Amino acid sequence: MVRLVGIDLAGSPKRPTGISYVNLPCRTIRTRIAYTDYEIVKITVTPKPKIVAIDAPLTMPRNGYLREVDRLMHKLGLPVLPPMFPGMRMLTIRGVRLRNFLSEIGIHVIEVHPRSTLKILLKKFKLSDLGELINFLGFLIENGKRLTKDEQDAILAMITAFLYYKGDYREVRAPDGVLIIPR
Repeated sequence: MVRLVGIDLAGSPKRPTGISYVNLPCRTIRTRIAYTDYEIVKITVTPKPKIVAIDAPLTMPRNGYLREVDRLMHKLGLPVLPPMFPGMRMLTIRGVRLRNFLSEIGIHVIEVHPRSTLKILLKKFKLSDLGELINFLGFLIENGKRLTKDEQDAILAMITAFLYYKGDYREVRAPDGVLIIPR
């Protein structure tokens, strides 16, 4: 079994964090909402995943508000928010802390941007929405439940982890960070 996890991390434990996971070869996507770091880690690491894709900046900029990797994303037409922007600072700090913890216990963590994943894949496969994309990739949503925006973004993060696992990805790399996007 290969477990892949996607996390749409909230900056504050008072706001919902979406978590999505799949245990391959099964293609059923499960989602959860968590708030505290403890809840996020417990859901994420039980059982231990092969890859965790986090929708949050996982590195700090060297100077100012924006990382060089963020500038590269903008040049690709995939705008991301600056990690040190007032509304993003807490998210970035939480993302770095979560990445460090998961890495220390031997879990491979990647930084992703779900809206960029969706934009690339809808264009690539000429699809209209997330539901079509999920079906196209052969996944099913557990019990066909209605998804929150946080769960939808967590699924997109998990899909990016799936493409990374399959080798169908591209790195946007700079000295201050790496973002994984679909090829």
